[in-house]
Amino acid sequence: MLIKELLKQINQEIPLQTAEEWDNVGLLIGDEEAVITGILTALDCTLDVVQEAKEKNINTIICHHPLIFSGVKSIVHSGYGEVMRSLIKNDIQLIALHTNLDAHPKGVSAMIAERLALKDIEILLPEQRSIQKLQIFVPLAYAEQFKSALAEVGAGQIGDYDHCFFSVKGTGEFRALENANPFVGNKGEIHVEEEMKIECVFESSLESDVLEAIKIYHPYETPAFDIWSIDVQAEYGTGVKAALKEPLLLSDFAKIAKEKLNLDVIKMIGDDKVINTVGIIGGAGMDYMKDVKRAGVDVFITGDIKYHEAHDLIMAELAALDITHYAEYVMKDGLKALLSTFIKDINIVVSQIDTNPFKVI
Repeated sequence: MLIKELLKQINQEIPLQTAEEWDNVGLLIGDEEAVITGILTALDCTLDVVQEAKEKNINTIICHHPLIFSGVKSIVHSGYGEVMRSLIKNDIQLIALHTNLDAHPKGVSAMIAERLALKDIEILLPEQRSIQKLQIFVPLAYAEQFKSALAEVGAGQIGDYDHCFFSVKGTGEFRALENANPFVGNKGEIHVEEEMKIECVFESSLESDVLEAIKIYHPYETPAFDIWSIDVQAEYGTGVKAALKEPLLLSDFAKIAKEKLNLDVIKMIGDDKVINTVGIIGGAGMDYMKDVKRAGVDVFITGDIKYHEAHDLIMAELAALDITHYAEYVMKDGLKALLSTFIKDINIVVSQIDTNPFKVI
C-alpha cells in the first residue's frame, strides 16, 4: 500500500477535516508515493521512537501529537530539527492524527474509557455540522436515472446507507419563451409535464460535484432546484460520557483509574462522594469545564488541571480527576485496534517508548 492510499482510507474513517482549525494533521513528513513497510503507533515522535521504527524496519509512524505545529524556519541538528532530520535521513513517513482522533467516537477519550472498563460510552459534547439539502424536479421518465447519477457522486448518503432519496410525483408547468430551447413543449405554449420531486442530502464538500451532475444528467435546459444548508448533530465531538459498572466512592475509583492507566499519580479535586457517571476529555480539557458541568456527569476526568482551575471546579461543584496529559498514551494500542478495522495486510506495531516528560519523585 502507498502512503497516499493509506491517507485516503484514514480520511474516510478518521476524517482530517474534523480536526480543530489550529491543528496540524495528516502527512507531516514523507512521500505520498512511498510503499509502506509497516506502521508504528506512538503518542509522540521522538528520536527514540524514530530509532525504534528503524530497528523494526517500519517506515511509517502515526503519532497523536504533531511534531510540527507552526511554520518551521530552520531544521538543524538539535531539538525538534534533529528528529525531523532523522525521519528524512531514514526515509520514514510521519503522519499525525491529533484532534481528529480526539473527535472520533472511538477516539482517545473512548480509549481511556475502555481502559477504565466503563460502559455506555457515548460522545460527551457532540459537534454541530452543516450539510446540504437538495430539492429538484425531474421528468418522471428520467427520475431513476437521475437519482443514480446523484448517488454516483455521493449525494444521498446518510451514515452507513447510500441512495437515500425522498420522491413524490407531481405536475410541472412552464412556458418556453422565444430564446429558449425546450426539451419538451413548444415555445410560447404552456406545457404540463409529469415530474418527480427528488430530495436528498449531501456533504458540503460535494456541492460542485452535485451541480455538475445536475448540469450533465438533468434533461431540461434550465432545471428547477433548491440547495440550502441545514445544521445536524455530528457523529463526532469532544470527549465521551460513560458509566461505571457500579457506583463507587470517587477516591476508590481514582485508585482503580491510577492502576488501570498505570500512572504514577492522579490528583483528585472535590468532595469524596459516590459517583456513577463520568465525562472524559483526554489531554487538556479544562476549556470545556462549563459544557461538561451542563452535561450532568458526576466527575470530570481530564489532564493538565492548573491550581486556579481546580478552585474553579470546586466552585462549580464539579468533582474531577487529573489523570495527566500522558494518559493519552493508551491511544497507541487503541489506534492499532482502530486502524486494524480498515487496514489489512500491513504490520501495525505499538511503540514501546515511554515519552512522558515528567518523573514523579
